[in-house]
Amino acid sequence: MKVKFRFSGRGGQGIKFLGSALVRVAMEADLHATLSVDYTPSVRGGPIFCDVVISSDPIAYPYCDADADYFVAIDQKGFERAAECIGENTTSYVDSNSIDEIAEQVITKGTFHRVPITIRADEHKVTGSVNVLSLGFLSEHLKKTAKPNLEEEQYHKVFNKMRNSEGNIKTFQLGKDLYHEVIGSTA
Repeated sequence: MKVKFRFSGRGGQGIKFLGSALVRVAMEADLHATLSVDYTPSVRGGPIFCDVVISSDPIAYPYCDADADYFVAIDQKGFERAAECIGENTTSYVDSNSIDEIAEQVITKGTFHRVPITIRADEHKVTGSVNVLSLGFLSEHLKKTAKPNLEEEQYHKVFNKMRNSEGNIKTFQLGKDLYHEVIGSTA
């Protein structure tokens, strides 16, 4: 089992944190995991993306080329910089508020979903935790596929080791609820 993720956004949205949290959850599940980060010199506000690879076997190549299993984009510039990861089997979740209609022209392979990630974060005044909300959203999809098999308790163990664990758990739940509202209704 090997699953590849690419998360993109802009500096300050916690994309690296999102990737590292997923890696920690995978490690709690006794899986191998890698994190690779790519960003511009203008750290805050500039485009950033990270690749996470989770596998039951050791990982030799820690990047997504045109073969990501999952692509989550929450900012236009990050999307533009990172969308080359899309392959025939990629499931893409693109923020419906911050990424313009060009996304439908760029993502012509795989499965494409527009999701109001940043709107939901704004509604609940957790814009600084849009990354954790995204992870909650993605966790519900992963639960359906069981690939990788990550349990709710493993996410909570990771959050409980971090600052603002209670806030992270609540925001994570907002993402899970958003998945059921948006995707669960069409699945």
